[in-house]
Amino acid sequence: MTRPCLFLLFLGFAIPAFRGTSATAQTVDMVKPILFPADGGILNVKDFGAIPDDDKDDTEAIQAALDEFPSGNRIIYLPPGIYIVRDTLKWAGTNSGNAQKRTILQGAGESLSILRLPDRTNGFRDKPKALIWTGNKPAQRFRNAVRDLTIEVGKDNPQAIGLQFNASNQGCIRNVTIRAANGAGKIGLDLGHTDEIGPLLVRNLTVEGFEIGISTKWPVNSNTFEHVHLKDQRRFGWWNYHQMVFVRGLITEGRVSALYNEKNSWGTVTLMDSHLHGVNAHNDHPGIRNQRHMVLNRVEVLGYRKAVDNDDKGRDKGDIDREAEIENDTSHKTVQSLFRKIDDQTFRTAGEIPSLPVKETPEVPWGNVARDWVNLIQFGGDPTGKKDSSAALQRAIDAGKKTVYLPAGANFRFDSAVRIRGPVERIIGLEGRFTTQGSAVWRLVDGEHPKGLRDAPVVVIERMTHRSGGKDLLIRQESARTLVVSSTIGFRVEGHGRGDLFLDDFCGHLDRLARGQSAWCRQLNSERKGVKCRNPGGKLWILGYKTESLGTLIETTQGGHTEVNGVFLYSNQPWDPKVPAFVIRDGTAVIRGINERNFNRSPVSLWFEETQGGDTRKLEERPWVYLSK
Repeated sequence: MTRPCLFLLFLGFAIPAFRGTSATAQTVDMVKPILFPADGGILNVKDFGAIPDDDKDDTEAIQAALDEFPSGNRIIYLPPGIYIVRDTLKWAGTNSGNAQKRTILQGAGESLSILRLPDRTNGFRDKPKALIWTGNKPAQRFRNAVRDLTIEVGKDNPQAIGLQFNASNQGCIRNVTIRAANGAGKIGLDLGHTDEIGPLLVRNLTVEGFEIGISTKWPVNSNTFEHVHLKDQRRFGWWNYHQMVFVRGLITEGRVSALYNEKNSWGTVTLMDSHLHGVNAHNDHPGIRNQRHMVLNRVEVLGYRKAVDNDDKGRDKGDIDREAEIENDTSHKTVQSLFRKIDDQTFRTAGEIPSLPVKETPEVPWGNVARDWVNLIQFGGDPTGKKDSSAALQRAIDAGKKTVYLPAGANFRFDSAVRIRGPVERIIGLEGRFTTQGSAVWRLVDGEHPKGLRDAPVVVIERMTHRSGGKDLLIRQESARTLVVSSTIGFRVEGHGRGDLFLDDFCGHLDRLARGQSAWCRQLNSERKGVKCRNPGGKLWILGYKTESLGTLIETTQGGHTEVNGVFLYSNQPWDPKVPAFVIRDGTAVIRGINERNFNRSPVSLWFEETQGGDTRKLEERPWVYLSK
């Protein structure tokens, strides 16, 4: 569903302002609910006894739905209405690596489906307790998600936590409001209740009230955020300790510090395109209280006595007083380049640093499920995975409908080539699975529909995964159209056309871009050995890049330009000193917020190898920000 968006203009930056239900004049009946097909394998909480809008406790019924298919790649659906919850809703299963994953709590719309903790509920007053909890470590909580709903905490629940979320490799929070009554609530979104949270994507989140809006903690595995609105917190808008946090589009309003990055930790914050607004702010609260490391890019801080207080161990050097429009800044000034002289003034001057324009990920309308959607099984797809379903998928694509869906509970096999063409604009797995022998390829092509039907301008492939340990399926973007691959595990993507690429909440690989092609990636997780991403002549922008295993993270060559905002390299294998983490050959790059965690005493020993006009230079130590020639 498309999320409506307003725009506020502050000091020349266009910053999106995001809505919770309290921030819009929309009424429930003005918003069309997200619906799913009856044969899609969706679990409707009403089928388990939940009754919205009757003021009766729905906890047991919703929990029964969560328990039905633990770790089963299933959507638990909340139709429109208010559901009363008086105890913690928990992802089912024991606390092991095989539980508390692959579960999606899905509302009908952010303003339509509401989970409400009533005023003065027992258990939420004396010690911290979550309304929703999705699991502890280890880092195997693959594909968890909370989407399109609101969480409300009533009065006199001072220790209530809205959502304790955990996801690994691929998982997301999308289009969610978490709201507490005045004086209620301890933490809105808690991403610090256990170690090993992430990588994950949080997009379009509003947190209103609470003592702390967002809490992020512990040294692995990085969290990526885009379009977050924090309002009226009582202690901190955001409290980070140890975690690698990559943020674009943060808007805050309140009397307290918008962001606290705590000392004595590895925590690093990369913050861009954001607006932090102190409203009657306390005199002793800076806009940003930074005690560790922070990289800022196009950040406005208004209404505070001091914009940025870098108070690590009493150090005040580098503080930014009063209101500020921060184009580029890093608290530790460790900005390096092999081919240009870098000083503080150069780094803070926008004209010296190439920057790609950022495009928002296109959204395709959900459409009419009865009219526009078709089930792959209807066209001969084998849900048992015994037979190749590629021909069935081709027939479904060519049927002329807008959406082809793979129902939950199925496991389709794809071993052959498929052409994505004509009016189809979405191929969605309703959180289901597929397998491949590695020979399958899905090609996005132009003008090849057998009946001459017009091509959809944007195609989305989303919400599916290969079986654990399976081979990746190749997607070739050979088109002038736009391709979005979102909330998936098990794809690798190659760019061969002119159309834009968008990879969101993506666990897989961007094998290459075509020359002149552009790609925007949010939460890109790549874990294979060898070169993980190649940019030979394209334009590549990444928000939040996490990798594992030995091998170069990105090769930028042949005039390509790469911009990465936040890198977390989990070097869980001994690093070969001959292998550079980043390679630049006759291209350009800006890499901000570079982080590494290494537990085998063999970290990266060659970070950058840059060649310009035949002159090759190497950088062994890790910078916080790297600028190419």
